[in-house]
Amino acid sequence: MPTLATSVPLDVLAIAAHRDDVEQTCGGTLLKMAQHGRRTGILDLTQGEMGTRGTAEERAQEAVEAARILRVSWRQALDIPDGRVENTWENRLKVARVIREQRPRVLILPYWKGRHPDHYNASTLGYEACFLAGLTKLDSSHVSADAGATKLPPHRPFKIIYATLYYDVRPTFVVDITELFEARFQALMAYKSQFSDQEAGKDLFPAQAEIRARIEAMARFYGLLGGVTYAEPFLQKEVGLVDDLMLIPVKSI
Repeated sequence: MPTLATSVPLDVLAIAAHRDDVEQTCGGTLLKMAQHGRRTGILDLTQGEMGTRGTAEERAQEAVEAARILRVSWRQALDIPDGRVENTWENRLKVARVIREQRPRVLILPYWKGRHPDHYNASTLGYEACFLAGLTKLDSSHVSADAGATKLPPHRPFKIIYATLYYDVRPTFVVDITELFEARFQALMAYKSQFSDQEAGKDLFPAQAEIRARIEAMARFYGLLGGVTYAEPFLQKEVGLVDDLMLIPVKSI
């Protein structure tokens, strides 16, 4: 768990349940933000110890390499039990502490529906932790689990967006990752314990030779929606605000 605040706030922080979730859903977007000079970070809520493949130690090493490829400025993993990501007071405090330490302007969360309970629970947990992190009167008298969260000034992200790749929902917008697709794919392939051919999980995981085709097909589908080759999908709850109709992107006809 992170113990010290960074000297410079993060511009974008992505939160996900497991190491490799961010790489699959919004890795290209994080890399694009880094290329634009933005400070990006990843918070993995669990150590991944319940995964069918690999160990928590292996996934930790692979996460370091994936972060290097994606050029993230900060990455940490919490100690929430894998398979038991729950929206509890204690877990909200753990995430709120990170929000206050890293002070991101934009937060990326998983979409709030999905097959894996850890994924959709991470969405609700992340949102409510952001609300908690902004409470000025959150002090030691309210805390039983993570007193460190109360020693930092309040902070809430300006914008929360949701990475929707794990669920079939029409996105609000997509991010063009055409020039970054190869690097995004290599960041995912850094998780050799998860995506190399092996007996464990062979009925759940696609063969390695098939993985690229599947990743590319999804990226092409969302790219088609935005009029580019490859893209990653996102959803926002708020209504968008436009100042100049001449600058709205993506052709209608």
